[in-house]
Amino acid sequence: MYFCGMISTLPSYDEARIAVRDGKDAKAFFNLGLLYAKGIGVKQNNVLAQYFSKKALDLGCEEAKEYVGIAYESGEIAFPTQIKRMLGNAEEASPETIAALRKRIEIERKAKNYGYLSVLREQLPAFYPEYDKEKAMDDILNGRDTLDADILFATSTSDNRSEIYVEKQDRLLQQLYAPVEAQNVSWDEMDDDILEVEAAELLECMRNITVAYKAICHQFNIREQDFLTPESLKTLPCIKISDLLLLRYQGLRCLLSIKDVNPIICDKFLNNLCKDDELLDICESIKEQDLQMLLISFVELNLDIDAIEIKSLRLLRGYRRGYLESLADHINVFVTRLKGLGLDLNLPVYTKETLPQIEL
Repeated sequence: MYFCGMISTLPSYDEARIAVRDGKDAKAFFNLGLLYAKGIGVKQNNVLAQYFSKKALDLGCEEAKEYVGIAYESGEIAFPTQIKRMLGNAEEASPETIAALRKRIEIERKAKNYGYLSVLREQLPAFYPEYDKEKAMDDILNGRDTLDADILFATSTSDNRSEIYVEKQDRLLQQLYAPVEAQNVSWDEMDDDILEVEAAELLECMRNITVAYKAICHQFNIREQDFLTPESLKTLPCIKISDLLLLRYQGLRCLLSIKDVNPIICDKFLNNLCKDDELLDICESIKEQDLQMLLISFVELNLDIDAIEIKSLRLLRGYRRGYLESLADHINVFVTRLKGLGLDLNLPVYTKETLPQIEL
């Protein structure tokens, strides 16, 4: 742990309490927060640990700024939870606190960990008061990589908290399926029946979007935006999480490109992108068949993507925590399905000891 080396230099609990009495010593507040966090000389209390760490942060304590990220990185506490606790009441937070926490959030945004921003959707206005939704829609529609576009994209689904560590998820899947890839199987000839349920549903949803979107663009003379076709999305032996991220982005861009064909899209649908139930209710009120199909499929697309991403993220977390049996079970299920097709595969029954070599 990052703070283990500091424990031996901490004052006693009584000394720390005395040191914070004048309310001006930032390091004193942080020391007291650490004592509560570790339960040294006092009963462990995470609420008070966060309270005194926040006070230290407000007073400009550099260690407290680091603490915002370190507890998250160590796995001790989830990053969004840490931010929420350190922020407290956004209206009462000092500019220094907002600035320090925004730096931490920016690290995740620039790393494309959109899932974290999604969880923090209610807190984001405190960190990004300059955010402009109209500009964000225009940026996404025109393919501009901007802060506004990132925020809208991150908060455009009800729950995409699994959309983190995309590159590491991809590397894990690539290494896990490496022995299967080496079998030189012709994936293009595989039937959809070999797919997991979530992947098969995703492809059907993509087909529905493609048909409805083309019809709407033709009817209203709208230039079609790029959208991955079921044939171009590599699904076997696994779907890349980065491809799912691109697919979700393209789906949102397609939606924005037809936002003016019906006032319901701008007035209701785009204002409720994070509320699946309300979106489906809105869809039921639409009479145009193609538009209704597109909007329903847009909601289902995000749900299908999230379901696949959740499985991948669970594998990554299992690997990090040493739960290798879950990875072995996952690859064995897929290999069993392939062998059920009569393929002569030179693959073992995997155990945690015989897993493909994985390095992240």
